[in-house]
Amino acid sequence: MSRHLVRTAFTLVMPRWNGWPSDLHEMAEAFAAYHPTRAEQIRAAAVRGHEPTGDPVVLRSYVDDLGPWLAEEYARVHGVKAPRPD
Repeated sequence: MSRHLVRTAFTLVMPRWNGWPSDLHEMAEAFAAYHPTRAEQIRAAAVRGHEPTGDPVVLRSYVDDLGPWLAEEYARVHGVKAPRPD
């Protein structure tokens, strides 16, 4: 879950950063430059991407705070994709 959140966060700044690094920490730092208020959360998620935890407090923060913020920000920046046809 942590890796996915970091990668999703990076997509918010990828057009300005001009590339796609494979390193989660590099993604987190690039994101942090543009979204300093969420920087520590993404940096911590990058660490957990390499050292996963089942800590319910961490997981709840992803589900209740960071995840919804990323979804809203992603929709604002990139728009909402149309559903795939059946």
